[in-house]
Amino acid sequence: MAKQRSNQSSRILWAAFAALLLQNLVIPVVSFASFEEQKNYYTPDPHTGSPPTGSSTPPYHATPTHGSKPPANCGNPPKGGQHHDPTPASPSGGYYPHPPSTPTPTPSTPSTPTIVTPPTTPIIDPGTPSTPATPTPLPPFTCNYWRTHPGLIWGLFGWWGTVGGAFGVASAPGLGTNMNLLQALSNQHTDGLGQLYREGTASLLNSMVSKRFSYSTTQVKNNFATALSSDEAAASQAQLFKLANEGQLKPRA
Repeated sequence: MAKQRSNQSSRILWAAFAALLLQNLVIPVVSFASFEEQKNYYTPDPHTGSPPTGSSTPPYHATPTHGSKPPANCGNPPKGGQHHDPTPASPSGGYYPHPPSTPTPTPSTPSTPTIVTPPTTPIIDPGTPSTPATPTPLPPFTCNYWRTHPGLIWGLFGWWGTVGGAFGVASAPGLGTNMNLLQALSNQHTDGLGQLYREGTASLLNSMVSKRFSYSTTQVKNNFATALSSDEAAASQAQLFKLANEGQLKPRA
């Protein structure tokens, strides 16, 4: 019986010893695992400068575990008083490179296109066709032409030229000698004297403007004065003057 108790007490002691040993072994393993986890996922010290060029593993400060000694410069800024923002660490333990700065594109204002107007066909105004000038007729002229161009008469005798003064007669039967030459050309008498005044005045004017007229100025005056003797003589001479005024008699040489 005593032997059984002794064996039971030995087993209890060995179990307690094993449990104590196992506890001492588990604590370092857990501490080591926690340290490794903090090593891979560390928090960079904001006061630590940029990692040196060419180094694959940047320096870091791991969070100290229980019983570990803190870093020598913990809480003290680096020399020079400069603070650098640490580059965030990648999950593998390295640093991400700073992305290159991309310039902001500035939109350019499109230039206003130049509109070229096509040349237009010039409009040529032909204008109003000019009326060809009426050729000036050549004498001899009829009594109607002289009557409708009183300016020509005034140019030769003036406004106050009379039948008596133009033909050189002091008296004349019928119409008299005081009427002017325009009135003599415009009279409407159908008798021989009326005809003689119209055609005789036109013949006198034609003889003064044309050297080729059938009668000279002197011949016109003399024939006019002779024809005043009777109405029949006046009518006969008036017919000859009419033919000469129309250019139907042979021109004077």
